[in-house]
Amino acid sequence: MTQHMLSEDELIRVIQRTVKSRGRVRLGIGDDAAVLKDGTVITTDAYAEGVHFDLSYMSLRQVGERCACAAISDVVAMAAEPEAVLVALALPRVGSEQLAVSSFPSPQPSPARGEGVADAVRELYKGIESVCTEMKCEVAGGDIIVADQLMLALTVTGKTKTPKLRSGARPGDHLYVTGYLGSAEAGRLLLVEQVKSQKVKVKGQNGEWRMAEKILRFAQNDRIARPLVRRHLRPVPRLAVMRKVKSCIHGLIDTSDGLSTDARHLCEMSGVRIVLDAEALPVLPGVSRFCSARGLDLIDFVLGAGEDYELLFTSRRLLSATIRDVKVTRIGSVEKGSGLRIRREGSALPVTVTGYDHFGVDEHQTGC
Repeated sequence: MTQHMLSEDELIRVIQRTVKSRGRVRLGIGDDAAVLKDGTVITTDAYAEGVHFDLSYMSLRQVGERCACAAISDVVAMAAEPEAVLVALALPRVGSEQLAVSSFPSPQPSPARGEGVADAVRELYKGIESVCTEMKCEVAGGDIIVADQLMLALTVTGKTKTPKLRSGARPGDHLYVTGYLGSAEAGRLLLVEQVKSQKVKVKGQNGEWRMAEKILRFAQNDRIARPLVRRHLRPVPRLAVMRKVKSCIHGLIDTSDGLSTDARHLCEMSGVRIVLDAEALPVLPGVSRFCSARGLDLIDFVLGAGEDYELLFTSRRLLSATIRDVKVTRIGSVEKGSGLRIRREGSALPVTVTGYDHFGVDEHQTGC
């Protein structure tokens, strides 16, 4: 008899039933971050090689950038100003030589082991620091251990007097999203395809092989792929937009798990129905071309594609189509009722597509 694997949401509910409130936390489990009574916002996220990042096409600096963007996005999705980042780093027990080599362009000679690991860690933190500089927050500490694989856990703190929650959506609101949808997942898949098709390899330390820099050169030189790959590798949080529209936001979340999953969170936490407009969903030409070339339904792809880290929010106001040089699109409406629907070809149908769930994929899939 096959044992049923609980979903991520089901496990969160198990945890909620197990732990007790003692009145010290204003908002606990269930949103993008926790909120303390003094307005401090705290979130933590874990990232593992092969699940959240792929060293076959990413440098360690890019790993640091991507993980920092994702973690800080949760604070921005509470309408808070990010302040501090703490990094718990697990270095691989075996394969530290490969880790050291991965921080260097392939034409360079391999460093000595100790120097190589130090330089690898430096590159990782350079990536985190570059995002912190852009977000005007700072690395404030952390921990380093040795484990079986490269992993990071980032804790980010922020501050706000008026957090915006998933439970804030109201009937009569408009539903908005920043930027474009499906870009990060299309960018990831394009890079994975390049890795699989790439025949030119560069020999690294101890006979290990790694992919040539040609993969990322493809991403930089291909005009259609470039913005998709950029959103996958460095999904900078929409802090400037949040600051501008914060006062008129009702419900707020970021698109980490996919439009369908994250919109459902708004529905369930707010006790409302959301109706998406299929024709309004903003996608870059590269995403349309990607889906068309592979026989994928564009709308289904966009509904399920996650890790864009765009802001998904509701507001009673009609907003400008561009805010702080970022595209903002009205993609639906909030109504009385429950559930998520999509208006497509004249009919409002239930949304059956779901986004990423760590516990709902098989061992061969990743969430990179």
